[in-house]
Amino acid sequence: MRESRLNSHHEVFQRYEDLAQMLAFRYGSGSQGIIFVLYDQLIALRRLLAQQPGSIVLRAWVAHLADRLRQRYEDEFPAAAMGHPTAVVRTDPVVVQYSRAAFEDKYRLVMDIVQPETIELTGPVLPAPVREGRPYMYVIDEDGRFLLWTRSFSFEELVFGRNKATVNDVPVGHPMLVPDRLRASAAGEVVFIGVPQVRAVVINNKSGHFRFPPSSREVIVDCCRRIFRLPGDAVDVFVVGGFESRLVERTLVLADEPETVTGKVEV
Repeated sequence: MRESRLNSHHEVFQRYEDLAQMLAFRYGSGSQGIIFVLYDQLIALRRLLAQQPGSIVLRAWVAHLADRLRQRYEDEFPAAAMGHPTAVVRTDPVVVQYSRAAFEDKYRLVMDIVQPETIELTGPVLPAPVREGRPYMYVIDEDGRFLLWTRSFSFEELVFGRNKATVNDVPVGHPMLVPDRLRASAAGEVVFIGVPQVRAVVINNKSGHFRFPPSSREVIVDCCRRIFRLPGDAVDVFVVGGFESRLVERTLVLADEPETVTGKVEV
């Protein structure tokens, strides 16, 4: 039985590896399609590991895939370096605030639809609207609350962009999950593994609206440990590349905020 399981796992792993090699051959080794394959493979193996937590082979494969995907994120998703309507209003941990004027101009008209679809997750059991194994948009606000927009999207959109994540033709952005203060300490996309109780989390900090520094990784891991009661090795965090090596020109100035850091902030 043990040998049969190992063979079955190897077949899953090899099928994805063959697909990644085919994409690399056809479109080049830098193809974003490979990121899609790695993400889907990681989710599949995370699901198997949730069913067989003692499997050393599965655990090693998951760790290997997570390392490959982290490198891809660092290489493939650089951040623009200037002209961004945000301010850093706290530094330990970093809290970023989005422009109220930009929010009112772009998003206010559909907030009566988005806000009722935004929930706070407070424990390891997923509420009914949230599906295991699907990508969702999340925000960890300045108070450490884990907020989720309950409309899922596809893995294609997770990798290539959330083109269909719209309400009345208005793209849904992370500031819409925190409309009162427009402040967050982390934001991105998340996939939960396990049902009804979360067994693992695959998550990134890809937010074009907030643009967090690498330190948001610690905020994410701490939040997942606290809320979903997960060990650190059950949380795969992918930090968007470019944020570590560039400066973000944050143009929002908050005169009444003594902690505000304006101008170029190293991220």
